[in-house]
Amino acid sequence: MYAFRRLLYLPLSLLLLSLVCFGLQLITPGDPVLQLLPPAESRLGTEDPAAYDVVYRRAAASLDYDLPLFYFSLTNAALPDTLHRILRPEERTMLRALTLNCGDWPAVARYYRELRYLAYPRQPDSLLVGQAEASPLARRLLLQDDPQDIANIVGQLAGNPRATALVEAHAGLEMGQRRGRLLLPAFRWWGLDNRYHRWLGRVLRGDFGHSYLDRRPVGHKIWAAAKWTALLNGLALLVVYLVAIPLGLLTAARAGSRFDRVMTFLLFLLFGIPSFWIATLVTNFFTTPAYGMDFFPSMGFGEIPSGADWWTVLRIRTSHLFLPVLCLAYPSWAYVSRHLRRSALHELGQAYIKTAKLKGLTGRQILWGHVLRNASFPILTLLGAMLPALLAGSVLIERIFNLPGMGQLLYNSAVGRDWPVVIALVLLNGLLTAAGLLLADLSYSLADPRVRLGSERPNPSTAG
Repeated sequence: MYAFRRLLYLPLSLLLLSLVCFGLQLITPGDPVLQLLPPAESRLGTEDPAAYDVVYRRAAASLDYDLPLFYFSLTNAALPDTLHRILRPEERTMLRALTLNCGDWPAVARYYRELRYLAYPRQPDSLLVGQAEASPLARRLLLQDDPQDIANIVGQLAGNPRATALVEAHAGLEMGQRRGRLLLPAFRWWGLDNRYHRWLGRVLRGDFGHSYLDRRPVGHKIWAAAKWTALLNGLALLVVYLVAIPLGLLTAARAGSRFDRVMTFLLFLLFGIPSFWIATLVTNFFTTPAYGMDFFPSMGFGEIPSGADWWTVLRIRTSHLFLPVLCLAYPSWAYVSRHLRRSALHELGQAYIKTAKLKGLTGRQILWGHVLRNASFPILTLLGAMLPALLAGSVLIERIFNLPGMGQLLYNSAVGRDWPVVIALVLLNGLLTAAGLLLADLSYSLADPRVRLGSERPNPSTAG
């Protein structure tokens, strides 16, 4: 029942995460439409502005940029309910600023209509008197939202016969002040036909869009990198627990001894050394022949020969993964072992441990058969937090060792401003965080079947 309730909370967490990722997608720098246009169509911006405008508007509509952002909006009453249909962001910004300045959308719409007609004529410039001089200035006006700058440019067009209608529309813009509407709010309900709803639907189907850098589907790029990150982090997590659990139990059993003090010092020393620094050192000293210690391959996961047997595959993969797995795992040894030590010390002072000793059980049997089971709650909780932490740490490790995983993909995408890939990886990392926390909670019942999830944890002193 507890697992069912937690699974009900999971969609809510993912919904909030999707809102954050969608918001990040909106505020990322750059114009996604421009980044997705092929080079041949991008060059039309200088060669044929009218054709480029058509291409741009078609591409923006294919990305659902002609739809409202969300299910509802709370805006100024002076703004129209069709402003989202203006696909060029600079033009939409200009129209919004002009409307919020005068409050008269009909006058602004007339000015915009005449402006676009002059900026992108349907006939060649050679057939229209004064068009060659007017069109560049009109296209400049499409980028202007300051009233004074607009008035200066319109003044340059005053004597042009092709710009008469635009000059009159601008004059009407200055005279048609309806500032009273600027004081009123407007709530608009858009329903399901909005950008967020369509984006969320595509994400749920596994469609994260296309990469800006190579036009490949984002899902394909992530899937190709995820298997390597899963292998790297899975091995690192295994090494963390294989080392930290015995150390935690042994230091608890020998608390205050020289062994305990030495291991505590060494573990905290490792914990304080940045893993990326150690990774840089070992790649310089242990992977190059310059220092006479060329023990490991330097980069990648290794090339597997065609028809290689399992032993060859294991040898190649182990030689390439040993250093990155070690660098990724060692910072967590102190973290996990100290939590386990503290919990084990509490258990060792309980009455059931004395009973176990009276029954003749050895110290090893008590540690591994009784203490570990009851002291495992902290390390199970840490399991849920370590999954996303390992993913975050693998960004630098994969970069240093040139491993083609999700960390390397995230770094390259962030540097190249490939925002669809970055947003998808952030969403995936949040999903793993939520799944890890759920896994940690469910692991409680596996560690001790007497625990009833969703209720208070039983007092350890009553455990036998």
